[in-house]
Amino acid sequence: ACPYCGGKVKQDSDILDTWFSSGLWTFSTLADKPDQITIKDGQLVINSDDFKNFHPTSVLETGYDILFFWVARMIIMTTYAVGDIPFQDVYLHGLIRDAKGRKMSKSRGNVIDPLDMVKKYGADATRLSLVIGTTPGNDMNLSEAKIAGYRNFTNKLWNISRYVIGNLKLPACADREISNLEDVEITKASKDLTVADLWILEKMRNLINQTSDDINNYQFSQAGERLREFTWGDLADWYIEASKFEKNNAEKDKILIIILKDLLKLWHPFMPFVTEAIWQEIGNKSLLLVERWPKIADYKRIASLSKARLASFELIINLISKIRNARSQYKIKPLQKITAVIYGGQNTELIKSQVKLIKRLRTGIGELEIKESGEKIKEAIYLTVNGIEIYLIIPGFDFKTETARIKKEIKEQETRIKALEKKLANKQFVAKAPEQIVTAEKEKLDLWQDELKKLQEQLDNLS
Repeated sequence: ACPYCGGKVKQDSDILDTWFSSGLWTFSTLADKPDQITIKDGQLVINSDDFKNFHPTSVLETGYDILFFWVARMIIMTTYAVGDIPFQDVYLHGLIRDAKGRKMSKSRGNVIDPLDMVKKYGADATRLSLVIGTTPGNDMNLSEAKIAGYRNFTNKLWNISRYVIGNLKLPACADREISNLEDVEITKASKDLTVADLWILEKMRNLINQTSDDINNYQFSQAGERLREFTWGDLADWYIEASKFEKNNAEKDKILIIILKDLLKLWHPFMPFVTEAIWQEIGNKSLLLVERWPKIADYKRIASLSKARLASFELIINLISKIRNARSQYKIKPLQKITAVIYGGQNTELIKSQVKLIKRLRTGIGELEIKESGEKIKEAIYLTVNGIEIYLIIPGFDFKTETARIKKEIKEQETRIKALEKKLANKQFVAKAPEQIVTAEKEKLDLWQDELKKLQEQLDNLS
């Protein structure tokens, strides 16, 4: 009844829900004036520049939860009204949940407000946390710790860029011209290129190709992971560190600026604010936003050389990593110098050419001897990399005590694994426990088994 007069109330039958008007969105927004719309043979004809230029659009991006409510209605309404599809592709993202996979709600107090995160960690860090680590159509768990982690990565990219700018001995001012570096060409005739130079250029060529393919196929998270791995690993941890000991290379500065500029272009869709700021710091007057996307053809002059050297530097990286890991596993103090003997086999000359890097890239090697082959060395830690034999001789290292320690850890680890395997073999536990608990226990078992394998490897390496 009417609250004012008490009369009978009847529901209006001429009401359309919000999804009806939303279903018209793809074409109804593209006419500026009513006279641009006419009806011909029972269908709308929209005579406007916007409709001609933007209909159908390329991609619709939305959540899977409104696939029927909105996406299906737009397809049906648009094909009925104008006789054409509204869009070519539909990209469905998942829902954002908290770190435990629960739906965010004020009552639970687990809501993460993106505006608060932008103020605290920056827009790029917040943006990356929502793009990387998710797959189309699947829900994703988000925590403040994840956003903070991408803030750290953003700082890393900034610091890499500052190093490159400083390495070129150029002042970091926005109005500086560096046009002399714009058209740098690295020719096959250059004798100054090192194995590391050719390796990073080939890595960059592959990165451009793979990232472009990922984005074209809507694999945004995968593209972001590739970029992060290259930036933090290949570029920062390896090439830049190597460049500090190869400063006599006349081409090094050119390579650094080429790599940085193309890397900023690849990162720009993911983190537009920091990359644009760095782009101006380099001295560019145009916006990064309108720059041409990098192409692998830009690197064609060095392709034939760099492919042959790619495996060579990868081998040196693996060798150095193996020595670093051994120092960590056997708890060798960071400042303690060790002696290394390497039997390189067919890679002996390559290893000899990279002695400076092997000794200086945080391996802690004081004396290094490289031979093609030799006898087994007793009282040394034994390592192998692609058939290369490495012996680490550590002064004062107690092999007997270390062997006993590792054997004890192996026994304790085997006991833990047996107990967990018994737990997971219990059908009642698997049936009654929450799915996330069972999954977590299985992941723990995999982790423990991997740790056991590493402990056994450590024991085997004590020659």
